[in-house]
Amino acid sequence: MLWTEKYRPTKLSEIVGQEHFVMDAESWAKEQVMPNVLLYGSSGTGKTSVAFVLANAILGIHVKENFFEINASDDRRLETVRTRIKEIAQSGTIGTVPFRIILLDEMDGMTNDAQNALKRIMERYSNNVRFIITCNDKNKIIHALQSRCANYRFKPLPYDLVLRITKMILKKEAHTHLTDEDLGTFIYSLHGDLRRTLTELQAGIVSGTTLTRQIEKGLEEYEEIINEIVNRNANGSLEKIHQSIYAGRSVKEICIGLHDYTIKCDMEAKMKLKFLRVIGEGEWRSTTMTPKLLASWIDRKSGV
Repeated sequence: MLWTEKYRPTKLSEIVGQEHFVMDAESWAKEQVMPNVLLYGSSGTGKTSVAFVLANAILGIHVKENFFEINASDDRRLETVRTRIKEIAQSGTIGTVPFRIILLDEMDGMTNDAQNALKRIMERYSNNVRFIITCNDKNKIIHALQSRCANYRFKPLPYDLVLRITKMILKKEAHTHLTDEDLGTFIYSLHGDLRRTLTELQAGIVSGTTLTRQIEKGLEEYEEIINEIVNRNANGSLEKIHQSIYAGRSVKEICIGLHDYTIKCDMEAKMKLKFLRVIGEGEWRSTTMTPKLLASWIDRKSGV
């Protein structure tokens, strides 16, 4: 069984690192009320897990009949909102629950037209349904939806917390041969993404891959992006950045990965300094950058 599923929190009290949300969620569960909610932040911070826990806390034994999950990045069309989501929203509840709950996961993949249609459904069926929206990039959610939700930023989990949770799971799984130093380096390379830490760690143990090799493999995607830029291949670097985005990285995470690779790689000092300055500014601007803009920004500013 996947560790990310086996050790997924099942109660609000088990959620760590997002205390600002848990406090409000416990109040909602007690009062059997909640607003529409927007959870945003980088991958692996627990947004989807928290949505399931909150739905269970409010809907209880009737959760299966009244909780619906839709991955908005896979099904981003306007027609999905007009048919499937509208059908769920206008249907009555089953059992003694206050409303139905719809989780729209990875909402930043949904088109603006679909988001505008969702806004109208959110207003029209407010007596029947509540929405939990998750996304990595809040700027890709239209303002009209943001303003109709309680907004919560999920911060990357602190390094020491990810290390503590990982060591606890390794102990339960009888894998105690890894040193704190090796684990620390591995966790640092994944920037507080607990889900990815556990997924890749479990995969490495099953396949017999060392942590050192996994860290090297994680940096290879950034090496490929840098190589495309050095070779003045803007289309190639854009394609590599898109691959990282599809793998669940945000633009900010890609900038951090590029920074870490540039620090460690064998590159002429003057060129390395220029790359670090450009990547640093790219990270600062990352909330407003698309993958295409990031690729052209680094390509243009580095001037290699």
